[in-house]
Amino acid sequence: MADDHGRPVGRRTRFFKLSKMSASVASNYAKGQLKGLFQDAETRAAERARSDARSGELIAQTLGELKGAAMKLGQIASVARDLLPPDLIDSLTTLQRDAPPMDYDVIEAQIERELGRPPELLFQRFDKEPFAAASIGQVHRARTDDGREVVVKVQYPGVDTSVDSDLAHLKFALRASGLVGTRKPALDAFFSELRDRMREETDYTHEAQNVRWFRELHADDKHIIIPEVVGERSSGRILTLTYEHGDQIKDMDGAGYDQPTRNLIGQRLAHMMFRQIFEFHAVHADPNPANFAFRKNGDVVMYDFGCVKAFPAEDAAVYRDVMRAFRDNDHPAIQRGLVGIGLQRPGAVVSDQKDLYDEVRSSFGPMLFDDTEFDYHAADSHQVFARVVVKGLRRPGQFQPAAAILFTDRAQTGHYSNMQNMRAKFNMHRIYRDYLALPQQGDDGFEQRMRKVPDRPPV
Repeated sequence: MADDHGRPVGRRTRFFKLSKMSASVASNYAKGQLKGLFQDAETRAAERARSDARSGELIAQTLGELKGAAMKLGQIASVARDLLPPDLIDSLTTLQRDAPPMDYDVIEAQIERELGRPPELLFQRFDKEPFAAASIGQVHRARTDDGREVVVKVQYPGVDTSVDSDLAHLKFALRASGLVGTRKPALDAFFSELRDRMREETDYTHEAQNVRWFRELHADDKHIIIPEVVGERSSGRILTLTYEHGDQIKDMDGAGYDQPTRNLIGQRLAHMMFRQIFEFHAVHADPNPANFAFRKNGDVVMYDFGCVKAFPAEDAAVYRDVMRAFRDNDHPAIQRGLVGIGLQRPGAVVSDQKDLYDEVRSSFGPMLFDDTEFDYHAADSHQVFARVVVKGLRRPGQFQPAAAILFTDRAQTGHYSNMQNMRAKFNMHRIYRDYLALPQQGDDGFEQRMRKVPDRPPV
Protein backbone atom coordinates (compact mmCIF):
# COMPACT_ATOMS: atom_id res chain seq x y z
CA MET A 1 0.00 0.00 0.00
CA ALA A 2 3.09 2.22 -0.20
CA ASP A 3 4.26 4.62 -2.89
CA ASP A 4 7.82 4.65 -4.22
CA HIS A 5 8.93 6.43 -1.05
CA GLY A 6 7.51 3.89 1.40
CA ARG A 7 4.48 6.00 2.35
CA PRO A 8 0.81 4.92 2.27
CA VAL A 9 -1.10 5.68 -0.94
CA GLY A 10 -4.08 7.91 -0.19
CA ARG A 11 -7.65 6.96 -1.07
CA ARG A 12 -7.98 9.64 -3.77
CA THR A 13 -4.72 8.58 -5.39
CA ARG A 14 -5.81 4.94 -5.39
CA PHE A 15 -9.14 5.84 -6.95
CA PHE A 16 -7.47 7.96 -9.64
CA LYS A 17 -4.91 5.27 -10.57
CA LEU A 18 -7.51 2.49 -10.69
CA SER A 19 -9.93 4.62 -12.71
CA LYS A 20 -7.17 5.53 -15.14
CA MET A 21 -6.28 1.83 -15.49
CA SER A 22 -9.91 0.91 -16.25
CA ALA A 23 -10.30 3.71 -18.78
CA SER A 24 -7.04 2.78 -20.54
CA VAL A 25 -7.83 -0.91 -20.95
CA ALA A 26 -11.38 -0.08 -22.10
CA SER A 27 -10.02 2.32 -24.71
CA ASN A 28 -7.42 -0.23 -25.78
CA TYR A 29 -10.15 -2.83 -26.29
CA ALA A 30 -12.45 -0.46 -28.21
CA LYS A 31 -9.64 0.54 -30.60
CA GLY A 32 -8.84 -3.11 -31.21
CA GLN A 33 -12.46 -3.92 -31.99
CA LEU A 34 -12.65 -1.04 -34.47
CA LYS A 35 -9.42 -1.99 -36.22
CA GLY A 36 -10.58 -5.59 -36.39
CA LEU A 37 -13.44 -4.62 -38.69
CA PHE A 38 -10.90 -3.93 -41.45
CA GLN A 39 -8.48 -6.83 -40.85
CA ASP A 40 -8.37 -10.43 -42.00
CA ALA A 41 -8.79 -13.20 -39.37
CA GLU A 42 -5.07 -13.89 -38.92
CA THR A 43 -4.13 -10.23 -38.51
CA ARG A 44 -7.10 -9.67 -36.20
CA ALA A 45 -6.05 -12.58 -33.95
CA ALA A 46 -2.45 -11.35 -33.76
CA GLU A 47 -3.58 -7.81 -32.95
CA ARG A 48 -5.96 -9.14 -30.27
CA ALA A 49 -3.10 -11.07 -28.65
CA ARG A 50 -0.95 -7.91 -28.58
CA SER A 51 -3.86 -5.91 -27.15
CA ASP A 52 -4.48 -8.51 -24.42
CA ALA A 53 -0.79 -8.45 -23.50
CA ARG A 54 -0.77 -4.64 -23.25
CA SER A 55 -3.89 -4.64 -21.08
CA GLY A 56 -2.48 -7.38 -18.86
CA GLU A 57 0.77 -5.49 -18.35
CA LEU A 58 -1.10 -2.28 -17.49
CA ILE A 59 -3.37 -4.04 -14.96
CA ALA A 60 -0.43 -5.80 -13.31
CA GLN A 61 1.67 -2.61 -13.22
CA THR A 62 -1.13 -0.60 -11.59
CA LEU A 63 -1.97 -3.25 -9.01
CA GLY A 64 1.71 -3.63 -8.17
CA GLU A 65 2.16 0.13 -7.70
CA LEU A 66 -0.79 0.35 -5.31
CA LYS A 67 0.15 -2.66 -3.14
CA GLY A 68 -2.42 -3.41 -0.48
CA ALA A 69 -5.68 -5.10 -1.41
CA ALA A 70 -5.21 -4.37 -5.12
CA MET A 71 -1.90 -6.22 -5.30
CA LYS A 72 -3.20 -9.11 -3.19
CA LEU A 73 -6.24 -9.46 -5.43
CA GLY A 74 -3.93 -9.62 -8.43
CA GLN A 75 -1.86 -12.33 -6.77
CA ILE A 76 -4.96 -14.41 -6.11
CA ALA A 77 -6.30 -13.84 -9.61
CA SER A 78 -2.97 -14.93 -11.08
CA VAL A 79 -3.80 -18.56 -10.31
CA ALA A 80 -7.32 -18.35 -11.79
CA ARG A 81 -6.32 -20.05 -15.01
CA ASP A 82 -9.88 -21.27 -15.53
CA LEU A 83 -11.10 -17.67 -15.87
CA LEU A 84 -8.37 -15.42 -17.25
CA PRO A 85 -6.39 -15.55 -20.51
CA PRO A 86 -2.72 -16.63 -20.50
CA ASP A 87 -1.38 -13.15 -21.35
CA LEU A 88 -3.04 -11.65 -18.28
CA ILE A 89 -1.99 -14.59 -16.09
CA ASP A 90 1.64 -14.11 -17.16
CA SER A 91 1.48 -10.42 -16.24
CA LEU A 92 -0.23 -10.96 -12.88
CA THR A 93 2.31 -13.64 -11.95
CA THR A 94 4.88 -10.85 -11.57
CA LEU A 95 2.91 -9.70 -8.49
CA GLN A 96 4.01 -12.82 -6.58
CA ARG A 97 7.36 -11.25 -5.72
CA ASP A 98 7.79 -9.51 -2.37
CA ALA A 99 6.57 -5.93 -2.07
CA PRO A 100 8.92 -3.08 -1.06
CA PRO A 101 8.71 -2.42 2.71
CA MET A 102 6.84 0.47 4.32
CA ASP A 103 8.83 3.13 6.20
CA TYR A 104 9.35 2.25 9.85
CA ASP A 105 7.58 5.33 11.21
CA VAL A 106 4.39 4.18 9.43
CA ILE A 107 4.71 0.75 11.06
CA GLU A 108 5.45 2.27 14.46
CA ALA A 109 2.39 4.52 14.27
CA GLN A 110 0.17 1.61 13.20
CA ILE A 111 1.29 -0.49 16.19
CA GLU A 112 0.67 2.37 18.61
CA ARG A 113 -2.80 2.99 17.15
CA GLU A 114 -3.71 -0.68 17.51
CA LEU A 115 -2.02 -1.66 20.78
CA GLY A 116 -1.87 1.67 22.61
CA ARG A 117 1.90 1.93 22.97
CA PRO A 118 4.93 2.09 20.64
CA PRO A 119 6.77 -1.16 19.87
CA GLU A 120 9.79 -0.33 22.08
CA LEU A 121 7.47 -0.33 25.12
CA LEU A 122 5.57 -3.46 24.08
CA PHE A 123 8.57 -5.66 23.37
CA GLN A 124 11.96 -6.30 24.92
CA ARG A 125 13.39 -6.02 21.40
CA PHE A 126 11.76 -4.95 18.13
CA ASP A 127 13.74 -5.03 14.87
CA LYS A 128 13.14 -1.92 12.79
CA GLU A 129 14.22 -3.65 9.58
CA PRO A 130 11.39 -5.90 8.33
CA PHE A 131 11.87 -9.65 8.31
CA ALA A 132 9.53 -9.85 5.30
CA ALA A 133 7.29 -7.50 3.32
CA ALA A 134 4.23 -8.51 1.33
CA SER A 135 1.20 -6.97 -0.34
CA ILE A 136 -1.01 -6.11 2.65
CA GLY A 137 1.49 -5.97 5.52
CA GLN A 138 5.02 -6.63 6.67
CA VAL A 139 6.64 -8.76 9.37
CA HIS A 140 9.20 -7.73 11.99
CA ARG A 141 11.20 -9.95 14.34
CA ALA A 142 10.90 -9.15 18.05
CA ARG A 143 11.30 -10.59 21.55
CA THR A 144 8.67 -10.46 24.28
CA ASP A 145 9.41 -9.49 27.88
CA ASP A 146 9.27 -13.15 28.88
CA GLY A 147 11.98 -14.00 26.33
CA ARG A 148 9.96 -15.54 23.51
CA GLU A 149 11.21 -14.94 19.98
CA VAL A 150 8.26 -13.74 17.91
CA VAL A 151 7.27 -12.25 14.55
CA VAL A 152 4.95 -9.25 14.44
CA LYS A 153 2.76 -8.93 11.37
CA VAL A 154 1.65 -5.32 10.82
CA GLN A 155 -1.08 -4.45 8.33
CA TYR A 156 -0.50 -1.39 6.17
CA PRO A 157 -2.84 1.54 6.97
CA GLY A 158 -5.99 1.65 4.85
CA VAL A 159 -5.74 -1.86 3.42
CA ASP A 160 -8.91 -3.24 4.99
CA THR A 161 -11.02 -0.26 3.91
CA SER A 162 -9.88 -0.47 0.27
CA VAL A 163 -10.87 -4.08 -0.45
CA ASP A 164 -14.32 -3.48 -1.94
CA SER A 165 -13.24 -0.47 -4.02
CA ASP A 166 -10.13 -2.22 -5.36
CA LEU A 167 -12.13 -5.31 -6.21
CA ALA A 168 -14.82 -3.31 -8.03
CA HIS A 169 -12.19 -1.54 -10.16
CA LEU A 170 -10.42 -4.80 -11.03
CA LYS A 171 -13.70 -6.46 -12.02
CA PHE A 172 -14.69 -3.49 -14.19
CA ALA A 173 -11.25 -3.37 -15.83
CA LEU A 174 -11.38 -7.06 -16.73
CA ARG A 175 -14.84 -6.63 -18.24
CA ALA A 176 -13.98 -3.40 -20.07
CA SER A 177 -10.75 -4.85 -21.48
CA GLY A 178 -12.55 -7.78 -23.11
CA LEU A 179 -10.09 -10.09 -21.38
CA VAL A 180 -12.83 -12.29 -19.93
CA GLY A 181 -15.73 -13.77 -21.85
CA THR A 182 -17.29 -15.42 -18.81
CA ARG A 183 -20.99 -14.84 -18.28
CA LYS A 184 -21.96 -12.36 -15.60
CA PRO A 185 -23.33 -14.80 -12.94
CA ALA A 186 -20.15 -16.90 -12.97
CA LEU A 187 -17.92 -13.81 -12.90
CA ASP A 188 -19.96 -12.33 -10.05
CA ALA A 189 -19.65 -15.57 -8.06
CA PHE A 190 -15.89 -15.62 -8.67
CA PHE A 191 -15.45 -12.05 -7.43
CA SER A 192 -17.77 -12.64 -4.49
CA GLU A 193 -15.49 -15.46 -3.40
CA LEU A 194 -12.46 -13.20 -3.78
CA ARG A 195 -14.15 -10.49 -1.71
CA ASP A 196 -15.04 -12.86 1.12
CA ARG A 197 -11.51 -14.23 1.41
CA MET A 198 -9.95 -10.76 1.17
CA ARG A 199 -12.18 -9.41 3.93
CA GLU A 200 -11.09 -12.32 6.11
CA GLU A 201 -7.44 -11.87 5.19
CA THR A 202 -7.44 -8.25 6.33
CA ASP A 203 -8.97 -9.21 9.70
CA TYR A 204 -6.05 -10.38 11.83
CA THR A 205 -8.38 -11.46 14.63
CA HIS A 206 -9.86 -13.92 12.16
CA GLU A 207 -6.37 -15.05 11.14
CA ALA A 208 -5.43 -15.63 14.78
CA GLN A 209 -8.39 -17.99 15.12
CA ASN A 210 -7.31 -19.76 11.93
CA VAL A 211 -3.85 -20.30 13.43
CA ARG A 212 -5.36 -21.76 16.59
CA TRP A 213 -7.69 -23.95 14.56
CA PHE A 214 -4.99 -25.37 12.29
CA ARG A 215 -2.75 -26.06 15.29
CA GLU A 216 -5.58 -28.22 16.60
CA LEU A 217 -6.31 -29.84 13.23
CA HIS A 218 -2.67 -30.86 12.76
CA ALA A 219 -1.95 -31.56 16.45
CA ASP A 220 -1.41 -35.27 15.77
CA ASP A 221 1.27 -34.63 13.13
CA LYS A 222 4.58 -33.66 14.75
CA HIS A 223 6.08 -32.81 11.36
CA ILE A 224 3.63 -29.97 10.60
CA ILE A 225 4.86 -26.95 12.57
CA ILE A 226 2.45 -24.07 13.22
CA PRO A 227 3.29 -21.02 15.39
CA GLU A 228 1.38 -20.02 18.50
CA VAL A 229 -0.64 -16.80 18.75
CA VAL A 230 0.60 -14.21 21.26
CA GLY A 231 -2.83 -12.77 21.98
CA GLU A 232 -1.76 -9.95 24.27
CA ARG A 233 0.28 -8.43 21.43
CA SER A 234 -2.32 -8.88 18.69
CA SER A 235 -5.36 -7.00 17.36
CA GLY A 236 -7.44 -6.66 14.21
CA ARG A 237 -4.43 -5.22 12.32
CA ILE A 238 -1.49 -6.58 14.34
CA LEU A 239 -0.73 -10.30 14.70
CA THR A 240 2.11 -11.57 16.88
CA LEU A 241 3.16 -15.22 16.59
CA THR A 242 5.97 -17.29 18.02
CA TYR A 243 8.92 -17.52 15.64
CA GLU A 244 9.47 -20.91 14.00
CA HIS A 245 12.70 -21.27 12.07
CA GLY A 246 13.07 -22.99 8.72
CA ASP A 247 14.59 -22.75 5.25
CA GLN A 248 12.60 -21.60 2.25
CA ILE A 249 12.63 -23.40 -1.09
CA LYS A 250 14.95 -20.81 -2.63
CA ASP A 251 17.51 -21.52 0.12
CA MET A 252 17.48 -25.33 -0.12
CA ASP A 253 20.50 -25.57 -2.42
CA GLY A 254 22.68 -23.39 -0.22
CA ALA A 255 21.48 -25.17 2.93
CA GLY A 256 22.47 -28.56 1.52
CA TYR A 257 19.11 -30.35 1.29
CA ASP A 258 19.74 -33.75 -0.30
CA GLN A 259 17.34 -35.52 -2.66
CA PRO A 260 15.81 -37.91 -0.08
CA THR A 261 14.95 -34.94 2.17
CA ARG A 262 13.37 -33.04 -0.72
CA ASN A 263 11.33 -36.14 -1.57
CA LEU A 264 10.21 -36.52 2.05
CA ILE A 265 9.16 -32.87 2.25
CA GLY A 266 7.20 -33.23 -1.00
CA GLN A 267 5.34 -36.23 0.43
CA ARG A 268 4.51 -34.33 3.62
CA LEU A 269 3.23 -31.36 1.63
CA ALA A 270 1.01 -33.73 -0.35
CA HIS A 271 -0.36 -35.40 2.80
CA MET A 272 -0.98 -31.99 4.37
CA MET A 273 -2.79 -30.67 1.30
CA PHE A 274 -5.04 -33.70 0.72
CA ARG A 275 -5.80 -34.12 4.40
CA GLN A 276 -7.02 -30.53 4.52
CA ILE A 277 -9.23 -31.03 1.44
CA PHE A 278 -10.69 -34.46 2.09
CA GLU A 279 -10.60 -34.80 5.87
CA PHE A 280 -10.66 -31.32 7.42
CA HIS A 281 -12.61 -29.57 4.60
CA ALA A 282 -10.51 -26.48 5.31
CA VAL A 283 -7.52 -25.48 3.19
CA HIS A 284 -4.57 -23.19 3.86
CA ALA A 285 -5.14 -21.46 0.53
CA ASP A 286 -2.07 -19.24 0.11
CA PRO A 287 0.68 -21.56 -1.17
CA ASN A 288 3.15 -18.74 -1.87
CA PRO A 289 6.63 -20.24 -1.21
CA ALA A 290 7.27 -17.49 1.36
CA ASN A 291 4.45 -18.93 3.50
CA PHE A 292 6.26 -22.23 4.04
CA ALA A 293 9.62 -23.22 5.43
CA PHE A 294 11.35 -26.56 5.89
CA ARG A 295 13.84 -28.33 8.11
CA LYS A 296 16.47 -30.99 7.48
CA ASN A 297 14.36 -33.63 9.27
CA GLY A 298 11.54 -33.09 6.77
CA ASP A 299 9.40 -30.82 8.96
CA VAL A 300 7.02 -28.41 7.17
CA VAL A 301 6.57 -25.00 8.83
CA MET A 302 3.38 -23.12 7.90
CA TYR A 303 3.00 -19.34 8.05
CA ASP A 304 0.26 -16.85 7.12
CA PHE A 305 -3.23 -18.17 7.80
CA GLY A 306 -5.09 -15.14 6.50
CA CYS A 307 -6.48 -17.02 3.50
CA VAL A 308 -8.19 -20.20 4.71
CA LYS A 309 -11.05 -21.70 2.71
CA ALA A 310 -13.50 -23.83 4.70
CA PHE A 311 -16.22 -25.69 2.81
CA PRO A 312 -18.99 -28.24 3.48
CA ALA A 313 -18.24 -31.95 3.54
CA GLU A 314 -20.66 -32.30 0.61
CA ASP A 315 -18.34 -30.21 -1.60
CA ALA A 316 -15.40 -32.43 -0.73
CA ALA A 317 -17.50 -35.49 -1.58
CA VAL A 318 -18.41 -34.10 -5.02
CA TYR A 319 -14.78 -33.20 -5.72
CA ARG A 320 -13.66 -36.66 -4.59
CA ASP A 321 -16.25 -38.26 -6.90
CA VAL A 322 -15.02 -36.19 -9.86
CA MET A 323 -11.45 -37.35 -9.27
CA ARG A 324 -12.57 -40.95 -8.84
CA ALA A 325 -14.40 -40.66 -12.16
CA PHE A 326 -11.25 -39.34 -13.88
CA ARG A 327 -9.26 -42.15 -12.27
CA ASP A 328 -11.70 -44.73 -13.63
CA ASN A 329 -12.10 -42.92 -16.98
CA ASP A 330 -15.87 -42.92 -16.39
CA HIS A 331 -17.14 -40.19 -18.72
CA PRO A 332 -20.79 -40.05 -17.53
CA ALA A 333 -19.57 -39.73 -13.93
CA ILE A 334 -17.05 -37.06 -14.98
CA GLN A 335 -19.86 -35.06 -16.57
CA ARG A 336 -22.07 -35.34 -13.47
CA GLY A 337 -19.16 -34.31 -11.27
CA LEU A 338 -18.13 -31.30 -13.36
CA VAL A 339 -21.73 -30.10 -13.38
CA GLY A 340 -21.87 -30.71 -9.63
CA ILE A 341 -18.86 -28.54 -8.86
CA GLY A 342 -20.02 -25.86 -11.30
CA LEU A 343 -17.40 -26.15 -14.06
CA GLN A 344 -19.67 -27.57 -16.75
CA ARG A 345 -22.97 -25.83 -17.45
CA PRO A 346 -26.03 -28.04 -16.86
CA GLY A 347 -27.54 -29.24 -20.12
CA ALA A 348 -24.68 -27.93 -22.27
CA VAL A 349 -24.05 -29.93 -25.45
CA VAL A 350 -20.30 -30.51 -25.83
CA SER A 351 -19.64 -32.29 -29.13
CA ASP A 352 -16.01 -33.06 -28.31
CA GLN A 353 -16.70 -33.87 -24.64
CA LYS A 354 -15.00 -37.29 -24.70
CA ASP A 355 -11.84 -35.90 -26.30
CA LEU A 356 -11.78 -32.99 -23.86
CA TYR A 357 -12.19 -35.26 -20.83
CA ASP A 358 -9.43 -37.53 -22.12
CA GLU A 359 -7.17 -34.52 -22.63
CA VAL A 360 -7.82 -33.27 -19.09
CA ARG A 361 -7.10 -36.70 -17.64
CA SER A 362 -3.91 -37.15 -19.61
CA SER A 363 -2.62 -33.79 -18.30
CA PHE A 364 -2.55 -34.87 -14.64
CA GLY A 365 -3.06 -38.64 -14.86
CA PRO A 366 0.65 -39.56 -14.75
CA MET A 367 1.05 -37.60 -11.51
CA LEU A 368 -2.05 -38.85 -9.68
CA PHE A 369 -3.03 -42.17 -11.26
CA ASP A 370 0.21 -43.90 -12.34
CA ASP A 371 1.72 -46.09 -9.62
CA THR A 372 5.28 -44.87 -10.08
CA GLU A 373 7.70 -42.22 -8.87
CA PHE A 374 6.88 -38.82 -10.35
CA ASP A 375 9.67 -36.31 -11.05
CA TYR A 376 8.10 -32.90 -10.45
CA HIS A 377 11.09 -30.91 -11.68
CA ALA A 378 11.06 -32.64 -15.06
CA ALA A 379 7.28 -32.48 -15.48
CA ASP A 380 4.88 -29.75 -16.53
CA SER A 381 1.61 -31.50 -15.60
CA HIS A 382 -0.04 -28.59 -13.82
CA GLN A 383 0.88 -26.16 -16.60
CA VAL A 384 -0.54 -28.56 -19.21
CA PHE A 385 -3.66 -29.02 -17.10
CA ALA A 386 -4.08 -25.24 -16.85
CA ARG A 387 -3.84 -24.86 -20.62
CA VAL A 388 -6.42 -27.59 -21.17
CA VAL A 389 -8.83 -26.03 -18.68
CA VAL A 390 -8.40 -22.59 -20.26
CA LYS A 391 -9.07 -24.14 -23.66
CA GLY A 392 -12.34 -25.60 -22.38
CA LEU A 393 -13.43 -22.42 -20.63
CA ARG A 394 -12.95 -20.30 -23.72
CA ARG A 395 -16.43 -21.69 -24.46
CA PRO A 396 -18.63 -19.92 -21.89
CA GLY A 397 -21.80 -21.53 -23.21
CA GLN A 398 -20.49 -24.93 -22.12
CA PHE A 399 -18.07 -24.31 -19.26
CA GLN A 400 -17.65 -21.65 -16.58
CA PRO A 401 -15.33 -20.84 -13.66
CA ALA A 402 -16.31 -22.58 -10.44
CA ALA A 403 -16.03 -20.28 -7.43
CA ALA A 404 -16.47 -23.25 -5.08
CA ILE A 405 -13.09 -24.71 -6.02
CA LEU A 406 -11.17 -21.48 -6.65
CA PHE A 407 -9.12 -21.69 -3.47
CA THR A 408 -8.67 -25.47 -3.31
CA ASP A 409 -7.40 -25.22 -6.88
CA ARG A 410 -5.12 -22.38 -5.80
CA ALA A 411 -3.68 -24.53 -3.01
CA GLN A 412 -3.03 -27.53 -5.25
CA THR A 413 -1.63 -25.56 -8.17
CA GLY A 414 0.68 -23.64 -5.84
CA HIS A 415 1.98 -26.72 -4.05
CA TYR A 416 2.61 -28.60 -7.30
CA SER A 417 4.74 -25.61 -8.29
CA ASN A 418 6.51 -25.72 -4.91
CA MET A 419 7.25 -29.42 -5.38
CA GLN A 420 8.61 -28.66 -8.82
CA ASN A 421 10.86 -25.88 -7.51
CA MET A 422 12.23 -28.04 -4.69
CA ARG A 423 12.85 -30.82 -7.27
CA ALA A 424 10.90 -33.47 -5.36
CA LYS A 425 10.46 -37.02 -6.66
CA PHE A 426 7.94 -39.40 -5.10
CA ASN A 427 4.92 -41.59 -5.79
CA MET A 428 1.97 -39.21 -5.50
CA HIS A 429 -0.48 -41.88 -6.63
CA ARG A 430 -0.10 -43.96 -3.45
CA ILE A 431 -0.82 -40.90 -1.32
CA TYR A 432 -3.74 -39.70 -3.41
CA ARG A 433 -5.49 -43.08 -3.68
CA ASP A 434 -5.70 -43.32 0.11
CA TYR A 435 -7.44 -39.94 0.35
CA LEU A 436 -9.84 -40.79 -2.48
CA ALA A 437 -10.79 -43.88 -0.44
CA LEU A 438 -11.64 -41.88 2.71
CA PRO A 439 -15.27 -42.14 3.83
CA GLN A 440 -17.38 -39.12 2.97
CA GLN A 441 -20.79 -37.95 4.11
CA GLY A 442 -23.23 -40.83 3.71
CA ASP A 443 -20.45 -43.46 3.77
CA ASP A 444 -19.97 -45.94 6.60
CA GLY A 445 -17.60 -44.53 9.19
CA PHE A 446 -18.00 -40.90 8.14
CA GLU A 447 -19.68 -39.68 11.32
CA GLN A 448 -17.09 -41.43 13.53
CA ARG A 449 -14.24 -39.80 11.65
CA MET A 450 -15.83 -36.35 11.64
CA ARG A 451 -16.18 -36.35 15.42
CA LYS A 452 -12.38 -36.26 15.58
CA VAL A 453 -12.10 -33.09 13.49
CA PRO A 454 -12.13 -29.96 15.72
CA ASP A 455 -14.71 -27.31 14.89
CA ARG A 456 -13.61 -23.89 13.70
CA PRO A 457 -13.51 -21.56 16.71
CA PRO A 458 -15.71 -18.44 16.59
CA VAL A 459 -14.01 -15.15 15.72
